[in-house]
Amino acid sequence: MAASKKFTGIDYSGVYSCNGSNAKIGSYKLVATFLINKSNSHGNIGNYDLTIETENSTFYSGQAITNGKEMALTIEITDGDSLAFSTGIAHLTPLKNQRYRYTNRYYESTHSSNRVGSNTGNYGSENCIMQK
Repeated sequence: MAASKKFTGIDYSGVYSCNGSNAKIGSYKLVATFLINKSNSHGNIGNYDLTIETENSTFYSGQAITNGKEMALTIEITDGDSLAFSTGIAHLTPLKNQRYRYTNRYYESTHSSNRVGSNTGNYGSENCIMQK
């Protein structure tokens, strides 16, 4: 296997304040923190560890990958006996002072461990701005 190229893309690491809305709960706020995984990023591809904190202090983790200004995100959401995976796509836009914004459009697939065949979904979007 050939050695990977050094990461030459934009580092989007930072803390983002987000306002979101989805089909089930309506409007909400959260904070998303991205931290680049430099050893696994190469060329224009950036790989990130992701932490989400909701307005009621619940934490979730996930990962993101960027290719230039395009981003894909995956978050694992556990709540009691339910497990949901949130998968999103976003486009990053530069702001002043080395900051960025993005709108994440996502779909969540929820599976309940105590109900065989139970699979419900949810969808929404989040508008996020990097904090100073």
